[in-house]
Amino acid sequence: MKPNVRALTGRLRHVPAVQDFLLSKNTTIGIGGRAPLAFYPRSCDEMCEVLAVLAEYDMPFQMLGNGSNVLASDAGYSGVIVKTDNLTAIRAEGEIMAAESGASIASILAAAKEIGLGGLSFMAGIPASLGGALFMNAGARGHYIGSEVVSVNVFEEGKICILSAKDCKFSYKHTRFMENSSIILSARLRFRSQSPQAVSDEIQETLAFRSALPKGRSMGCVFKNGPSYSAGELIDRVGLKGVRCGGAIVSSQHANFIINCGGATSEDVMRLICMIKEKVLSETGVELAEEIRYIGEF
Repeated sequence: MKPNVRALTGRLRHVPAVQDFLLSKNTTIGIGGRAPLAFYPRSCDEMCEVLAVLAEYDMPFQMLGNGSNVLASDAGYSGVIVKTDNLTAIRAEGEIMAAESGASIASILAAAKEIGLGGLSFMAGIPASLGGALFMNAGARGHYIGSEVVSVNVFEEGKICILSAKDCKFSYKHTRFMENSSIILSARLRFRSQSPQAVSDEIQETLAFRSALPKGRSMGCVFKNGPSYSAGELIDRVGLKGVRCGGAIVSSQHANFIINCGGATSEDVMRLICMIKEKVLSETGVELAEEIRYIGEF
């Protein structure tokens, strides 16, 4: 169902909106066609209003933050994009940091560091918004953001609800938000008091570790690891490092990254994903599962 752009923008004339929204400019891998309309709500109340109107029109939509773990179709998306760029408020509540879903992980860590709050330094360098990080239960080096969540405010079934960390069903690369239509509005995260210098040192250590990851436009890790295997190691073992389809290439540094090395299309990336899954399955017996999310028709 294609949106009635005039009707929607008329109902929501006070909400910033962009027509002919270009997905390739709003995903870290730089791939994707167009969506007819995107809204940029400026507060959680405005977000709820947008979501309520979209529900009234029975309009399909996709939430989009930093677009760092996303592959968008070359054909674009026929529904409405709801961007969280303007939902960036952050405030401290003792050792708790409360932040809206569009706040970047970097900005949350920077605000916490200034007042001597640490404990989430393992998230440093992850190019995600808070909403995207919570949706994916993002993390690194065996630590995940879900373990530090106090509560999450969501828009669910037409009303705002407060979920506990347990309610969110955080597990490895999985959450409740993947199972239902709950939309993340904001969250409260648990930190711990440290000196600003100690927090800074921890962040720098994490960034130094991440500096070894592949450079260039990517979606981050494409496949989930298993309990007894690293997806990147399996892809390397079957000889797919450096394999290229069009403008997309399996990184020679880390085989779980696919890099847009210039002009890559979603078709190029999908061909690589299918090739990787088929070869790893045939040679190792392991069926890899993507952790990335898809927007549009594939």
